[in-house]
Amino acid sequence: MRKYLILFLIIGVLGCKNRNRNYNSNAPYYSTSETREDGYSDGKYCAEIEYYYYKTGTRSTYTLEVEIEGNELTVIHWPNGGWLDDSHFYPPDISDGYAKFESDRGVEYSVEIVGKEGDCYVSNNAPSENTFVDDEEDQICSRCGNSKYSYDDYCDSCTDELENTCSNCGSYEYGVYGGICSNCQEDNEDDD
Repeated sequence: MRKYLILFLIIGVLGCKNRNRNYNSNAPYYSTSETREDGYSDGKYCAEIEYYYYKTGTRSTYTLEVEIEGNELTVIHWPNGGWLDDSHFYPPDISDGYAKFESDRGVEYSVEIVGKEGDCYVSNNAPSENTFVDDEEDQICSRCGNSKYSYDDYCDSCTDELENTCSNCGSYEYGVYGGICSNCQEDNEDDD
């Protein structure tokens, strides 16, 4: 029994050493002839791109084409023919295949190169930044900043407050709808 335990430990240790021998945590999981030790050649690449919009907390991930010049990410191409270029963000270094930046509209991007141009399926349903931001802002109550349905003017709390607040004294009464409450109506009748 002792022989088997020692044999098992030796095999386990040797197996672990062989598995870890070629592991490099900094190496990208893809392989492309365009990758060099000093980064990427200028050109177009496929990238997995995560958008995050802080105002709504919305996060989405798409595969899109990007352009690299001088090891800097300079353009993201949308499937509708539009693009986000370096006139809307400071071009980040992407020589290691990964970059993060924030656009002038406050959208945070995480970009990871996943292959050469044409080596991946581009997400045809990826919204442009303008569409992404506008759609998300349609779901923010302009009065208080809470979330709302895009077809409503205000969130439920603000709608309730507006519909049930007396325009004369500011007190809350159900069903006032911007008019005056029963107390103010009684006061008006007493004054007459």
